[in-house]
Amino acid sequence: MSGKQLECLSAVTAVLDLANGLDSDKSVLTGLFALELAQEAGLGDDDLRDAFFVGLLRHLGCTAFAAVEAQVADDDLAWRGALARRLDPNVRGVAAALFRSAPSVLSAAKSAGRLALNTGRLKAEWAQELCGAARVLSQQLHFGPRVVEALEQAFERWDGEGAPRGLKGDALSLLGRVAQAANVAVVFYLEGGAPLARELLISRSGTVLDPKLAKAANGVAARFEQVAQSPERFTRVEALVATAPLEASLHDIAVTFGDIADLQSPFTRGHSRRVAALTDKAAGVLGLSADERSQLALAAQLHDIGQVALPATLWLRPRWSDADRKKGTGHTHFTEQVLSASAWGEVGRIAAAHHERLDGLGTHKRLSAAGIPRAARLLAAADMACALLEDRPHRKAHAPSKAQALLAEAAKAGQLDGDCVAVVLEGLGAKRPAVTSAVASLTEREVDVLRELAHGKTNKEIAAVLGISSRTVQHHTINLYAKLDVTTRAAAALVAARAGLV
Repeated sequence: MSGKQLECLSAVTAVLDLANGLDSDKSVLTGLFALELAQEAGLGDDDLRDAFFVGLLRHLGCTAFAAVEAQVADDDLAWRGALARRLDPNVRGVAAALFRSAPSVLSAAKSAGRLALNTGRLKAEWAQELCGAARVLSQQLHFGPRVVEALEQAFERWDGEGAPRGLKGDALSLLGRVAQAANVAVVFYLEGGAPLARELLISRSGTVLDPKLAKAANGVAARFEQVAQSPERFTRVEALVATAPLEASLHDIAVTFGDIADLQSPFTRGHSRRVAALTDKAAGVLGLSADERSQLALAAQLHDIGQVALPATLWLRPRWSDADRKKGTGHTHFTEQVLSASAWGEVGRIAAAHHERLDGLGTHKRLSAAGIPRAARLLAAADMACALLEDRPHRKAHAPSKAQALLAEAAKAGQLDGDCVAVVLEGLGAKRPAVTSAVASLTEREVDVLRELAHGKTNKEIAAVLGISSRTVQHHTINLYAKLDVTTRAAAALVAARAGLV
């Protein structure tokens, strides 16, 4: 991983913070704190580097359960933010965070009722789904087994009261324990400075945190402000990465964070991958330069990352008010915010312009036609094409002929570039690629179950669609989990998206 890759990866982790209602620098600061703590604990260079990445990517699976959380909370994003500040995975802590995040007393009362109905599922699945998704996503970034293991243990505790496995003491990954202490320190450092961070490190020593690391972290917290504010804060990380390069390319990073955005809603899973595939086909026909194609390929994967900065409850509503529409269309602002001030450069400009229109009536900056790059015009056409062919909360997917007609109308009305629409329509008619090896071992019925599962359906709903019993669905699910080497629905959905099944 080069310096540019490190900068780009660190930049996009801001979406993990936004998705959790936290400061957009939180992940980066946690990585830096974890590195300092690992050094304080006397660990070697390999551990220092890996500790940074475990801290940086601690929230990697954060969108995996968002759709379920949205069934309980009126604002699932605010709920995650409140929960992150409590660090209590038990029912009492979950409830307290829910009440804290509710916008009104009435909302809190309604959420309490919904929580009562979903407590069993939350307790059994919440941490498991987040950690299962983190495992698949970190593997996509080509991290080694120690980093993957530590990320899978993000919600375990020193006293064994964590989740999903209830691991205790030295059974926990050392890197995971370092990152856990760094997370506590940084969350409360951002809330109230070093004094509050040190207070929480002491109070959580021996329960959430390894006592030895909590004590060492207390010393790091006392001097951390200098590290956090230093313009050279990445110098040591760059040096460590230079001596042992990681395998993740910019494409790997873009695909992974596109998956994170798409995982937030069952209606969007695989969307960014489909848009990227369509733009890649069309870009060659349109004659884009090699640089334009390279930037467009990354922008297509990343164009919707700003959606995670808004609650999943918004994306799951069957009807939008005017206020909802204004809020929802603002997701491109967050995409631009995350990508523009980093080495992503032109990629951010293209990605943030995917809802601009040639008639000046787009939904972000309302750019004129002259201000919209050709790559962004193509991305806009491909994004609309794919969205029309996907289910949404307010409608079923359009038939291909209807989607083609709507695209043609948008071009005729001067909203979309006619040449871009033409090559996108040509791409829509292309033959689908063969099923990838990732799911080649599945039976035809297991593929059917996986496809429905990836769209967020319950076993009962899958059974109704496929005309089989819920017990048979469960049997197929167990089998496909084993074949795909996953343990959760979100992880299975990620594999399905990678295989082009959703």
